[in-house]
Amino acid sequence: MRRRLFATGRRGIRGGRFFVALLCACLLTPGLARAGGGEMVRVAQVFDGDTCRLADGRTVRLAGIDAPEGAHGGVPAQYFAAAAKAAFARRVMGRELRLVRAGQGGDRFGRVLGDFLLPDGASVAEALVADGAAFVFWHRDLPAALCDRLLAAARQAMATGRGFWPRLLALSPPARPYVGNAASRRFHDAACPQGRAISPRNRVAFPDLRAAFAAGFAPARECTPWPFAGGGEGASARSETDKP
Repeated sequence: MRRRLFATGRRGIRGGRFFVALLCACLLTPGLARAGGGEMVRVAQVFDGDTCRLADGRTVRLAGIDAPEGAHGGVPAQYFAAAAKAAFARRVMGRELRLVRAGQGGDRFGRVLGDFLLPDGASVAEALVADGAAFVFWHRDLPAALCDRLLAAARQAMATGRGFWPRLLALSPPARPYVGNAASRRFHDAACPQGRAISPRNRVAFPDLRAAFAAGFAPARECTPWPFAGGGEGASARSETDKP
């Protein structure tokens, strides 16, 4: 009887040690704790810096971020579009990934909305923002914790001059402050018709791009200040419906 109790006690101690070690690993590795759900997938094709097609044919749009647009419909590519696409491809191609849906899980264009987790639990969307290859693109149905992590990564990338940030933040400030919409967290040039239509209670003024992006606002696609790849500043007319 003593031997049985002693053996049982030893197993209990070992089991307790294993549980403590596993708990510590989860606490020390933030991505690991988020990797429990989702499904295992592989990416077959990357369209741009935030959209891809899976091997099973579904299209996935990374939730909570946006990347510079490639050339489409006669509109030239935006600055850093090719580099953002390459950064996304480097992180997902040839790997088994865990797809975790976010928000409502899909959009009106039939795309899956979510994030990819790497084998170590790291978030691909968060990594792209940290590299300065994408910026925060808020939606009200996204978890607040996700938006907070992405915004923290964006602020760090701006502070350290990663990716597209040095050139973007060096653009000349506007003659009049950018106009932000607190309801959508998008900002417009002061001359943009959509900007002028923002109600006074939702209107937020930003003196420059750094202030707007640091507050978690993204440029409105109707009249974005993002420069073209050729070097000129100007608006891109490409809309969300133009994406694959």
